[in-house]
Amino acid sequence: MGIPATRPELLFMLVGERMADGFAMYRDVYDNTAPLSAFFYWIIDLLTGRSYLAYRLIAAALLLAQALIFNATLNRYQVYASKNYIPALLYLVMGSITMESDMLTPLLIGNTFIILSLPYLVTMAREGLDNSRLFIGGFILGLAALSYLPLTLFLLVGAFAIIFFASSTFRSFLLMLCGFAFPFIVLMTYYLYTGALSYYLEFQLLQPWHLKPTFIVPPADIIKIVAIPGLVLALALFSMASLPQRLVFQVKFQQLMVVWLVVSLFVALTRTEVSAGSFMVVLPTLGYFSVFFFYSFRKVWMLNVFFMLLLIGVVVLRYRQWLGLSSILSVNESALLLPENPAPEISGSTVLVLGDDISYYEHNKIATPYLNWQLSQRHFGNLKQYQSVYEIYQNFRNEAPAYIVDKAGLMKELKYKLPSVFAAYEPTQTTAVYKRNR
Repeated sequence: MGIPATRPELLFMLVGERMADGFAMYRDVYDNTAPLSAFFYWIIDLLTGRSYLAYRLIAAALLLAQALIFNATLNRYQVYASKNYIPALLYLVMGSITMESDMLTPLLIGNTFIILSLPYLVTMAREGLDNSRLFIGGFILGLAALSYLPLTLFLLVGAFAIIFFASSTFRSFLLMLCGFAFPFIVLMTYYLYTGALSYYLEFQLLQPWHLKPTFIVPPADIIKIVAIPGLVLALALFSMASLPQRLVFQVKFQQLMVVWLVVSLFVALTRTEVSAGSFMVVLPTLGYFSVFFFYSFRKVWMLNVFFMLLLIGVVVLRYRQWLGLSSILSVNESALLLPENPAPEISGSTVLVLGDDISYYEHNKIATPYLNWQLSQRHFGNLKQYQSVYEIYQNFRNEAPAYIVDKAGLMKELKYKLPSVFAAYEPTQTTAVYKRNR
């Protein structure tokens, strides 16, 4: 349909494909994709194989489900003066402002669990001392963190929910914490018996958090995309302060959503690679607070005019290329897109890229565990250590790729230190591409 392929989607497909081929995550696939997200990619690969359409349809379905579930929760617990569907409407409109909403990212998967946990965290004061709900709420938060690790920060939202709604604060917090830890304990037990626990701890759980994120889309272009949602959120927060006082539960819920907003912004800015899609986690709070702004309109025609302007702005920004406005409203998203295959003669084969360029895998399968080049430095960055060289030998003995693309310039040293493996690779007419001859 003319929508370009993206690097993140290809990475997700490679993870799912490796797992579908019988390789264990982390032990046989060196990547930091969260385990529950990797499980979803594995299931998709079993059902559809490599299919951009499947990934994008599932992403659209998840976005729709999030909007409807979140709106239903708000209506069920009467957090507004009357039931309405403005949060779901704004959720979907603002969630469609960037092409990254089409991608089935770990953040999108994890955000689904965050929304599902909300009813279990805010019902203590309204439904009595049913503390088992807090364990379930913590369990769902644990699933969110297993989908995308920085969502662990939403434990703060759970803690404030307990402060606002629970009667026995310390006991309730321990219940939620036990629920949160339970899926991690089960998963780590599984990895212990499959020999992947040390890899999981190194690649995923104990990875240091990056407080200095890398902007894969220029900050100025991110501002262009998030300007409309940011304006709506700012106007909504301003309107909220001018509305009359509400019921005690509604006021507490409002305070909880302020905490949710702060945590969401922190999660968005602590991603390793920041783009407009990082702010998808802010959508629930945007949907919640937007109602206060629309309630501030006294005349219906003003509400309709504002929403139409909002909708037109989102459509123009999202479909600027199809509308011929890319020269006027330019957003540099090239870092997300896959270029044309730089080695078109390699197709339908097994490949290993020594470097960060995964575009060579678009029409090929990866061999050996070295998917994430940064994590692969545990071996290729320590070629002076015998253990690293030996583990490279072991991995290549199990599955030797037909081609090696040497973007890191390591083939000379590898041939010298492991001639029994790398002497079989000869250079081709394409620069830095080596083919296995025997």
